[in-house]
Amino acid sequence: MLLMLFETIRGLTMAQRVRLTLFVLVLALAACSQPVGDVTGGGTAPPADAGQTGESAAPADAGDAGGDGELIIAIAEEPDDLDPTLARTLVGRMVFVNMCEKLYDVDADLEVIPQLAAELPEVSDDGLSVTIPLRSDITFNDGTPFDADAVAQSLERHMTLEGSSRASELSQVESVAVVDDTTVELTLSEPFTALTSILADRSGMIMSPQALDELGEDFGENPVCVGPFQFVERQAQDRIVLERADDYYDADQVQLDRIVFRIITDANARTANLRSGDVDMAERIATTDVDQIESDSNLQLFTATAI
Repeated sequence: MLLMLFETIRGLTMAQRVRLTLFVLVLALAACSQPVGDVTGGGTAPPADAGQTGESAAPADAGDAGGDGELIIAIAEEPDDLDPTLARTLVGRMVFVNMCEKLYDVDADLEVIPQLAAELPEVSDDGLSVTIPLRSDITFNDGTPFDADAVAQSLERHMTLEGSSRASELSQVESVAVVDDTTVELTLSEPFTALTSILADRSGMIMSPQALDELGEDFGENPVCVGPFQFVERQAQDRIVLERADDYYDADQVQLDRIVFRIITDANARTANLRSGDVDMAERIATTDVDQIESDSNLQLFTATAI
């Protein structure tokens, strides 16, 4: 989970190339008597024959977070719309990364790797045509098949939906064509070298076409993607709850039953909840609380700086 949360920052740096403020997480060891481990297993890596460079780590032993397979994470603010097309907030990435996979991902070395795509894209000599091969035998968390039509529908929605936060990111994409069930081709107005890294962020998140057809602009009320966890409920200014997705292609590697994001805006309250064991992790710890956290044998402090 630590890697997944850090990934939300790295996804932004690949797209924006800006320095962010120090990002801090605390893991409450009293609530997690065994290591949390890699929550998703192979979720960020395609199969060995999918053209990814490097290897994914073997999954850790399944930890028993909180004693019942539940991990409670305190976040510092309320995410905005849980719709990848409309969302803007950084904290929303912490939720999305657990339930909405992307065409591409960013590994621990900040290298872009395939996720829902089968390989890195093939770019024409003039840089105006980008062909993306897709993974097969994957379903969305509602059981709908993942295919090129679904990818095209999501990308076109990112590009054209009124109020889309992704439209500017994909402004060089003129059209998306379905070549076959496992291939899409993007036609660009000009060469765009940042496209793959853009597709490793929310512009590359692919949504269930069945959910899009049913919910339309209200997709964020019950978002459905491909991911290790699926959306269950949201109580404004209180919590967002995700549960293990049975339709996920690596479901047997997912080591938790539930993730609960608790919205706790006061930094002192986040620290107090950590020390009491009411939450297992927290982000953006106040600098004034660092000393007491470091002196608490039940807590571990992790820091990461994105560049």
